[in-house]
Amino acid sequence: MSIAYFRAVSVGALGGLAAFLTLGPAAPYGAQLFAALIGWAGYIHLGGKLDGLKKSVPHDLLGVALAAVALLAAAHLPYGEVVSPAASTGIAVAITLVALVLSAKAPALAEWPVSLAAYATLLATSHADDLAALSPSNPALLAALSLIAGAILGYLADQLAEALLKLPLPGQKAPSAARG
Repeated sequence: MSIAYFRAVSVGALGGLAAFLTLGPAAPYGAQLFAALIGWAGYIHLGGKLDGLKKSVPHDLLGVALAAVALLAAAHLPYGEVVSPAASTGIAVAITLVALVLSAKAPALAEWPVSLAAYATLLATSHADDLAALSPSNPALLAALSLIAGAILGYLADQLAEALLKLPLPGQKAPSAARG
């Protein structure tokens, strides 16, 4: 069998587990399925394996941090009294997105689209008022944790697929190293 079948099974199983956990037992703690899946996609985009996991975390954290800055700036800086809320949000988003793309000059943050996905995740799921609270329910913290959990799920899915590939199939004496 091809690794693609085992990967499909492992992604389906762990994706289903993620849905159950984020919508069930972890829901009261603010777990976000949307953010977990975005984190998983970033992990895959960055090459998967342990290296992809190591690369995805800084991208996710940067995206969430800059989105939080944009939301807080749009809501709390004095220019909000001079221009409309839409304009102040537009200015804050524009400035933080410039910073996000320029951060790609740092090798550890070179894949800025992954950071952009994390940025969008926070913008899609929170309000500036919620970000000002230093609490375990802070949306930036919850988004970051959910993104990182998604990357970890991607890593676990890869590991599960590799383990399944090594199992002998019915009627097979030993796993073939050439399967793929």
